[in-house]
Amino acid sequence: MFSKLKRRLVLLYGITSSIILSVIIIGVYIINNRQSQEQNMVLFQKNVEQIVEKFRLEDVINNTWLVRVQEDNRLFVYVEDNGIKLTKYNQMSNLPGSQELIEKIKKLSIEDGINLDRKPLYSTLRKTPVYNVSLSNGKAYYSMAALIPKNAGWLNIMVISCDNQGPGILFKQMFLYVFIDFIGVAALFLISSLYIGKVIKPLEEGQKRQVAFVAAASHELRTPLTVIKAGISSIREDISKSDNFLPHIEEECNRMTRLISDMLLLASSDAKTWSLLKEPVEIDTLLIETYDMFCTCYNNKNYQLTLDLPEEELHVIHGDKERIKQIFTILIDNAMSHTTPGENIDLHAYNQKNYVVVEVEDHGHGICDEDKKQVFERFYRGDGSRNDKKHFGLGLSIAKELIELHEGSIFIKDTPGGGATFVLRLPW
Repeated sequence: MFSKLKRRLVLLYGITSSIILSVIIIGVYIINNRQSQEQNMVLFQKNVEQIVEKFRLEDVINNTWLVRVQEDNRLFVYVEDNGIKLTKYNQMSNLPGSQELIEKIKKLSIEDGINLDRKPLYSTLRKTPVYNVSLSNGKAYYSMAALIPKNAGWLNIMVISCDNQGPGILFKQMFLYVFIDFIGVAALFLISSLYIGKVIKPLEEGQKRQVAFVAAASHELRTPLTVIKAGISSIREDISKSDNFLPHIEEECNRMTRLISDMLLLASSDAKTWSLLKEPVEIDTLLIETYDMFCTCYNNKNYQLTLDLPEEELHVIHGDKERIKQIFTILIDNAMSHTTPGENIDLHAYNQKNYVVVEVEDHGHGICDEDKKQVFERFYRGDGSRNDKKHFGLGLSIAKELIELHEGSIFIKDTPGGGATFVLRLPW
């Protein structure tokens, strides 16, 4: 199911992102192309005006200067004196299709009211606008012409730029942008696959945990139901034996009640409906109350329970008193499950920067590194000491959920000499 969902999300995200990227690249291409054309045209006009002004003011033009200007700016200059071509300044022989260009420029000039082949009627300089002239082979050029009156007649000058973006250059630029777009689309699909994979992974793990939770809960509920069903059947067969079976039925009902209560607590946590009644809590006082309760209720089990509090007062925290007490109860009860009667279970508490730390230390057989990663998982039982009917493997899960609701943390470390120590940190 998640594989199919991942493919659909990757496809949707990839296609949507690719369309957006393609639109952006097309827009950038159009804008850059227009800006490039405008810049080329402005530069071309400045160069033409410089050349025309030079011819207008001077009767003799330095050929070396003109050749350098043409080479530096990739221009071709065609000059006629009274309609006669001046070969001295002519570089048009290096331009394929030059005659065709000249004819087209003269024709466009006539359309703008400037006849380059006739003597001007007035003694004013006349210039054409910038033309975009294309040859029959499809190549395009910028061109501009000027008619300069002189004492002995007139000069007509045609300047052609070979830097205009023809179809070949446009095709190369378009190919470059398409290539960039292709690389971008491929990268987007790769990133979307990795990103969505990471997003879906917690969902997959959550579903696996949910399936495992349901399977474990079903298994835990099946046992008491089987006992209850068998007891009821036996009572039906011989009602005189009811006193033998009713205590077992009642015990299993109580066991189911505890299990369902724990499951409801965890379900409330998952649904984010587990509310806390927060108030100022004195941790040292709460630890003393918990210590007294265990000493009173479990004095017949021969556990040596000790409480070590610092000389200075522990910081008051803001939390749910009953829930914090429930955390302490779960941790101490868990320590008893792992400790042989007669061994010590030690409670330590002290202040730390921004935290109150409580340690529940047992001297049992300890917890291996592999089990430390899983002891807070629901229905997890790491060893045989937890496989009795009094423990479902939910206590530590509930404790962890409660601690996180208080914005605290919990971890396990080894007890010197053997055993495990649960370290609880609550912010103050």
